[in-house]
This record gives sequence, C-alpha cells and structure tokens, in this order.
Amino acid sequence: MSHPSTGFERARMLRAPMRTFPERSGSIRHLFTFRDEIMREIAVSWSRFVMIALALAVFVGSPAQAADKRALAAEIMRASGLEQQLSHTTRSIKDSLQKAEESGKATSEQREIGQIMLDAFGPPTILSSVGKQLADQLSEGELQKVLSWYEGNPGKKLIQLENQLGDPEKAKDLVEFAKQTEQNPIPESRQALYQQIDKATLTTQTTVDMQLNSRVAMVKAMNKTAKSEKKLTDAEIDAKIAAQRPQATAFLQQINLIKFAYLYKDLPEGDMNAYLKFAQSDAGSKFFKVRSKALDAAMQEGSRKVGAAMGSRIKE
Repeated sequence: MSHPSTGFERARMLRAPMRTFPERSGSIRHLFTFRDEIMREIAVSWSRFVMIALALAVFVGSPAQAADKRALAAEIMRASGLEQQLSHTTRSIKDSLQKAEESGKATSEQREIGQIMLDAFGPPTILSSVGKQLADQLSEGELQKVLSWYEGNPGKKLIQLENQLGDPEKAKDLVEFAKQTEQNPIPESRQALYQQIDKATLTTQTTVDMQLNSRVAMVKAMNKTAKSEKKLTDAEIDAKIAAQRPQATAFLQQINLIKFAYLYKDLPEGDMNAYLKFAQSDAGSKFFKVRSKALDAAMQEGSRKVGAAMGSRIKE
C-alpha cells in the first residue's frame, strides 16, 4: 500500500483550497477525503449556532451558585437548538462511515479514524469544553439574559429557521437560492444589516478560525506522529495556512451573506434589528466572544487527536 506523505506532499496539503485536500492513493486518500468532508460539515453546521452546555468544571462561588449556572446553561443549550445541531453533525459522520461500508471500500483505518472523529467532535466532548468556558466567564445574570433572548421572540423564531438547515431538502433549497441571487441580488439595505449581524456575532470570524486553526493543529499533530523525516517546521505550517486567511474570510463572508438572506428573507427588518441589538449588547457581545474562542479551542483539540491518529498511520 502506497503512502506518499513526504514533506512535499504535506506542503501540497497546506496549499490546498480552503475546502479540499489533495488526492492521495490507497486508503490514506480515503482518510483525507473522509476527514475533509466531516470537517466541512462541522464548520458549516456550527458557525451559526450558540455553543453552550452544562458547566462541568469547578466554579468560583458556592455549590448553589454553580448549580444555578449549570441549570441555566442546560436551558440555553435546549433553547438555542444546540443539541439538535450537534446531533446532525454526529449523524453526518455516521452516514459517511455507513456509505463507505455499503460501497465495499471501507478500510480498517477509515473505521478507526471515523470513531476517533466521533469521540473528538461529538456532542459530549464539545459541550463539555465550550460549556466550561462559558460558565466560567459569564455571570449568572449574563447567562440569564442570553437565555431570555433565545426563549423569547424573535430569538425562538430565528433558531427555528436556523435549525431547518439540518434538513437535506432545505440545504438543497439554499443552493438554489444562491443561484437565484445572481439574477436577483439581495437588497443593499438587507445586505448591510446582515453584514452587521455577521460582524457582531463573529460568524465568519469563528468559522475561519475553526477551519484554519484546526488545519494547523491537525498537520502539526500529524508531523509529530508520522514516520517521516521530511517534515515542515511549525513556523512553516503557520505561515502557509495564515496566508489563506484573507481569501477564506472573503469567501465565507459571501457564503454567510447568502445564508442569512435565505434564512431570514421573510422576517421583518425589526426582528433583524433586534438580533443585532442583542449581539451588540454587553451580555450578547461577551457571549459571542467567549463562545467563539471556546469553540475554536475545542475544534483544535479535536483536530490534534485526529491528526495524531492519522499521522501514526502514515509511512514513507
């Protein structure tokens, strides 16, 4: 079995387009194709949804205060639709594994990597990591304000719309909508409002950070475990992937603009302004900042685990 994973090949990976990996021969090619498909699912699925859950660490304050914050976090997780979105991501990984099995092309390596992905990016892992940071850094009052937003209107209405993208048919509709915008552009006033919401909620920034930083973490982890002496330095990896940031940011800003326009096309401007006001409020702004950093960190940790596992299976 051929494993063309030299330093040159890793350099090709780092230069690869934002959403694809280079072709590889044998089972390792399937590993990279499979990994990239799942990472794309994760980035797209999570970029618009609130990442918060049970606070599982030791909190500063009394046990009663900690319990109150855990209860608030659990309610926010429910109200925000996070549990449902994470189940979609897990389902995507399982579906990819099942398709590989049905095609008769599944390898033992692919099965092992798939299970590692389920463990690294599954709901319990992500909720524990991100939930801890939110519970540590947001006060009980701030958590209550976030919960009130998602349980009220238009918060509840927005989440119901966002959850629709878990439906494959709705995802197809989004693609068709994107094509239609070429002939019928999104009104400029709405574009400006969506762009403000994108900036306030850190939607594009979070997605770019997750994708690029996770790639850095994965490649570095692969370098440490791969049986090869032809490896890029950490500085080289950082530089090559950092160079992708401007293009990735511009691309995802456009993707998110179309997604906002599709999801919120029937909502009155007042609802959109209310969303922007929440995102720019003290509690909302803090929430999105903490969530963004925590989610990025959780994704990097998962990527390191997957990268280490993949690297240990690569030989010259």
